[in-house]
Amino acid sequence: MQDNDEREGPWRRILLSGGAILGAAAAYNAFARKGVDQLTNLIGGEEGGFDWRDRRVAFTKRGKGPPILLIHGIHAAAWSYEWRNNVDALARTNTVYTLDLLGFGMSERPAIRYSARLYISLISDFVSRVIDEPTVLVATSLSGAYAIVLAARDPLRFPAVALIAPSGLVRLNEPVGLGGEASRLAVDTPIAGTAMFNAVVSRPQLRRYLNNAYSNDSLVTRELVEIYYATSHQRGARHAPAAFLSGHLNIDVRNALRRLSQPALLVWGEEGSTAPVEEFRGFREIKRDFEISVLSPAGDLPHDERAEDFNVILSTWLNRLSLSSAPTLDMLPGTPADLQPTQQLL
Repeated sequence: MQDNDEREGPWRRILLSGGAILGAAAAYNAFARKGVDQLTNLIGGEEGGFDWRDRRVAFTKRGKGPPILLIHGIHAAAWSYEWRNNVDALARTNTVYTLDLLGFGMSERPAIRYSARLYISLISDFVSRVIDEPTVLVATSLSGAYAIVLAARDPLRFPAVALIAPSGLVRLNEPVGLGGEASRLAVDTPIAGTAMFNAVVSRPQLRRYLNNAYSNDSLVTRELVEIYYATSHQRGARHAPAAFLSGHLNIDVRNALRRLSQPALLVWGEEGSTAPVEEFRGFREIKRDFEISVLSPAGDLPHDERAEDFNVILSTWLNRLSLSSAPTLDMLPGTPADLQPTQQLL
């Protein structure tokens, strides 16, 4: 009897310590979600819900004119809030849609296998079933890579694309390996995985991410951190970012870029750190008729950090392509001469 107790002792201690760790993780998760309310629409416009594969995908709509779809980037706290300083200005000449990708923002966040293919299908179906007319895609970072693939496939449905520091060439372009799959499974575990994710999206970590993303640190206010904290602590918030962090959302766009025939605009922040401005050269080497604008000073979110300049650049470009309702350039809220802080690369 004593021998049995001695043999069982180490295992009992391991099980008890494991239970204590899980208990601590569960308590940490409960504390992290304390006071976090359900997200509400913070950018205005008409709210809508798109039923896609038995899941609800949230979007907004405002304005009149040729449609444009603004697609947020992908990171642990991503959602359409990043377009808050763009939608009203762009809606003066266009019908502006924003879309919260499945797993982010006000959309549902199911525990499914997220992939680049899933998001490409979602965007394609949204444009086909909700907008139902040719649409300009305006997308940032990894979503910009998805926009390249979609536009290359169907230039009639997507007559132009505007890309903000897109990935797919030297960043986020490698397929997932065994290590990535293990990472996804780890973060997707109910208690320990949630605790791991909550550590990634703690307030100090979110502030660090935002300070890195903006050239001007004064833009990283307590309110901004709290808003990104709220979106990254909704129920199910870890599932889609787990796929991103493990590389499951990566995609190589080189072949799609070679087929991209319609007008395309690249916008970059000169002080970008995650997406260094030199990366635009790779895109330009493959598609030499890219129009390129570099905003300075601006980091990885130039459409937000330099929103007024970005809005004028995009509106002017759309008007020149006859893809806005503005009758003349003079009637736009600004002219290229107003863009003195902007470096235009021809």
